[in-house]
Amino acid sequence: MFKVFSNFLIKICTFLFFIFSIHILTNHFIFNLEWPEYILTTYIFNIVFATVIYYGTYFFSLSSNANSIIFYLITTFLKIFIFFIFLYPKFYLDGVIQKTEFFTFIIPYSSCLFVEIRELITFLNFKD
Repeated sequence: MFKVFSNFLIKICTFLFFIFSIHILTNHFIFNLEWPEYILTTYIFNIVFATVIYYGTYFFSLSSNANSIIFYLITTFLKIFIFFIFLYPKFYLDGVIQKTEFFTFIIPYSSCLFVEIRELITFLNFKD
């Protein structure tokens, strides 16, 4: 179990470091922003939730695939719900969500989702 945990963490952190670097460079050269507000918060938020979702789904898939699907759906909706409770108000303080604020959340979210789903597909295909 520890090997699975460490492999997933290494993969997601490596991939997100690469994406984060591109994100920062894009913001610097295209939007003329040195450091977008809440960028680290959104990356950490998405890494933590992707890790929890992956390990919970992995754990439940060992016993029953139906439980793993239910866990995956519930935690994914919980992730979106918590985003709207804690992060969305910070982005919407000025009354408008700008492009940079939108990309500050959607890039790490979609990147984590990509790694999470790819790793779950790999595990579930290997399991069968």
